[in-house]
Amino acid sequence: MNFCSNCGHAVQQKIPADDSRLRYVCPQCETIHYQNPNIVAGTLPVFEDKVLLCKRAIEPRYGYWTLPAGFMENQETTMEAAARETWEEAEAKVTLHSLLTVINVPQINQVHMYFLATLI
Repeated sequence: MNFCSNCGHAVQQKIPADDSRLRYVCPQCETIHYQNPNIVAGTLPVFEDKVLLCKRAIEPRYGYWTLPAGFMENQETTMEAAARETWEEAEAKVTLHSLLTVINVPQINQVHMYFLATLI
């Protein structure tokens, strides 16, 4: 981050008072810009005794097999995001069941949430 989204002034990195982490802070308007991890939502889609996988068509990991998943959007639940991403990635409609796993990936600032699902 280079500039404050509130006033446009150049930001600085520092630890604000009453905080313990390095943050982007605007010295002009004193806005603290918090940055949080992205949530990736997806499914483990099952049909009979088979699991649907997607072959990645873009980087990172082009050509590798993966579960259908993607970034959660604002104004949607994790379950809505998982179903939408399954449709977008594989054109598969699913019935969602329970949360299967949560995977923390702090080195790239992501949290992955996968739901067990049945292909319709």
